[in-house]
Amino acid sequence: MFIRCLCADFYKMKRSSVATSHIIIPIVVNAVFLAYYVISGWNETDKITAFYEALGIAFPVLIGIFVASTIEQEQNAGAFQNLLTLRSKTVALFSKVVTLLLFSLFALLFTAVLFGFGFNMIHGNSIASMGVLVMAAFVMWLSAIPLYLVFEIFALVFGKAFAIGAGLISGLIGALFLTDLGMYVWKVVPFSWTAKMPDTFLIYELTDRGALSEIKSQAPIYLVVAAVCFAGYYVFAVNYEGSKVSE
Repeated sequence: MFIRCLCADFYKMKRSSVATSHIIIPIVVNAVFLAYYVISGWNETDKITAFYEALGIAFPVLIGIFVASTIEQEQNAGAFQNLLTLRSKTVALFSKVVTLLLFSLFALLFTAVLFGFGFNMIHGNSIASMGVLVMAAFVMWLSAIPLYLVFEIFALVFGKAFAIGAGLISGLIGALFLTDLGMYVWKVVPFSWTAKMPDTFLIYELTDRGALSEIKSQAPIYLVVAAVCFAGYYVFAVNYEGSKVSE
């Protein structure tokens, strides 16, 4: 049943602006940054980290928008009746999260590959291999998994505006925690992870191998938070009886 729900959600997404955005946004973002980097006097390390920091700040905002859009689509299609009358609404709700996660994984890897090719064209042999750039994008995707689960609950319970607002606040937290403000507490604040986790990975790969200790100490916290979010989403999905998401 999960595969059928997943295929149905992909079909719905294919006909929406959400799918198109996951292709257009990576192209536009790369075009803007690479055009600036042609004339910028920054060193290569600063250019790479700034690119991923900007992505990490913007990513939660986009998650909030995309989650709100997909839930609103379900609302408009029949006030959740199509979802609630399925044999397992839990499977259907998880399918929506997985669909968005797969779209975001494609978008982030697509962004990283475009950036890698463009950056190498500008600088020749870059200090960061394509593998490092792709892995940084994958780390960002992993860091966003709890946000997708939490934001979907927000959208279903409190409405699309609340989910979008949560995305905006998360982006702001990510930006603040890239400063010294979040030096010691970012590991336990999941709303900062899309900015801080790939940033820490790039610091380890490009400038400071000592950052490995940061990565090792973060890993168990991430696993616990992700497990709690999945468990919480499952409990929510089992007990979900419908809601109004339009403001």
